[in-house]
Amino acid sequence: MLRYFATNEKVFETVTGGVLVSWNWIFTVLVEPFGLIPLFLQATGGLLPSSQRQYARLLGVTVAVTLVGAGLIGTEVLDLLGLSLGGMRVGGGIIVLILGVAMVLGQEKAVKQTAAEASAAVDKQGYGIVPLGIPLLAGPAALSYMMMHGPLQQPGDFLAIVVPGLVVGACTWATFHFAARTQRWLTPAKLNVIERLSGFLLAGLAIDMMAMGLKELFPVLAG
Repeated sequence: MLRYFATNEKVFETVTGGVLVSWNWIFTVLVEPFGLIPLFLQATGGLLPSSQRQYARLLGVTVAVTLVGAGLIGTEVLDLLGLSLGGMRVGGGIIVLILGVAMVLGQEKAVKQTAAEASAAVDKQGYGIVPLGIPLLAGPAALSYMMMHGPLQQPGDFLAIVVPGLVVGACTWATFHFAARTQRWLTPAKLNVIERLSGFLLAGLAIDMMAMGLKELFPVLAG
């Protein structure tokens, strides 16, 4: 993070709108709040509408702070632990691939949460933060992808971390904020279609992540 502030004299790196949209979509799929709507409705069952909105807001803030924090200090943590960025990309890609395949097969919940975590969420333990916020929403796949951006050398790097984190946090809040009102429209069948399409695209993203990491670990593969 300190390396970012040492580059004030560098020209701002251009981050196009298309790139930001792509990153926002990737993080939204990795967090995947739509798949946890049933669990959210169970956890907030019997609560007043104002309490449900407060819960949704807390989940959104939790996701945003966790993702932005992982992106800002991720490189320093890797350096401290002696881990390479290429290794992180390969490891993160494997996690994302497992999640993507599970989503396509309709087994996303079995991969993303344990029975104990689901029970704790329904019982409202760790209200809004554990386990719904972390690790069910901001889980290993999203955190590893956020941490692999590399050192913050340009203002554009900072923008590429903060904007997607805030947008995904806002999407998480909006999803759960309106979940109670739209639960009749968001039927299990529609949620299953969204989950499977997202999983297919996520699997392709995972292969690209691993390919990039392998080229960094083994430069001979780059040709």
